Amino acid sequence: TPPTPPTPPTPPTPPTPPTPPTPPTPPTPGHKCTDAELMAGCAEGTCDPSIGEVEIEVGRRLLTDTGSCQCVPGRVARNGGCVAADSMQTMSFYMYRAQNDEDYPLDSDNTASLEAVMWYLHNEVVVMSCPRHYDITKIVRYNVTMRNPDRAENSHSQYGPFVAIDSGKCTVPGCDQIIENHGYYVGCQIEYGKNYGAKVYWYSLFGACPLQPYSNKTDECKQEFPGGKCAEGQQPDGQNCTWSYEKAGEIRIDELEGIDDYKQFCDDGKKEYVLSEDKGEGCSFWDGKMDADKNADRVAAAQKLFQKVSKAPLLTPTPLCDV
Repeated sequence: TPPTPPTPPTPPTPPTPPTPPTPPTPPTPGHKCTDAELMAGCAEGTCDPSIGEVEIEVGRRLLTDTGSCQCVPGRVARNGGCVAADSMQTMSFYMYRAQNDEDYPLDSDNTASLEAVMWYLHNEVVVMSCPRHYDITKIVRYNVTMRNPDRAENSHSQYGPFVAIDSGKCTVPGCDQIIENHGYYVGCQIEYGKNYGAKVYWYSLFGACPLQPYSNKTDECKQEFPGGKCAEGQQPDGQNCTWSYEKAGEIRIDELEGIDDYKQFCDDGKKEYVLSEDKGEGCSFWDGKMDADKNADRVAAAQKLFQKVSKAPLLTPTPLCDV
């Protein structure tokens, strides 16, 4: 009988691979900011309610709010909140304007935040539908960079006071004295109670020869009163110039509303918005003028359409208008 072969040795058990480390939990995205937080200088979508109650200084006022947030340009983070920067800042952000099909550059002009433009369209343009008031057809977006002259010691704002400008001319009384005292600054104004959120802002920009309408702006006047607009390639420094811009896309109001053919829409007797009924006829985009949530959706729809039609990058949030 042949001998029994030896039993082969049992192969060693392979070592147990180490347990991979648990990946870190991603941070919770910021929450929607309240109007009070936006007015305190928080950037939309960055509010974190988990920090607890803090006091936030807003210029010369104090607000009690909850949590912390990312601050908009012109504000700095301090003690869990946003406070006014100690000096003038160079800030880049979007300004907007509603206009007709003509294309003309920014000069001495009034512009607005997107919220203000949407409020203006809702209250003064589409209520005069077919044709629209001033034949307005589009919203134009501008990437504006600004730095205002050094402010007075007791001032807290990055802006100067807003002035009305019509056809290139500053129309407020004493505008010449305002410019002499403060320079060719960028101004702003906030309007409350408009149901379009906390950032219904209007801006004023001084171009060359700002005390005359476009028809009277001579070369001599432009040379003597150069305004705050920077020359091409020049950056605002608050002394030689205060603002520059480049166009950053435009959207058609028809597309925003979902109207394919505005002429046919009007020929069919339809209306974008009827004030007495608080709704449109054949168009529902503007229904519910006093509904803050619907107004926020309208602003968001315009933002989304801008990103669809333009490759311009998203900029830092809109600075606080706190004049």
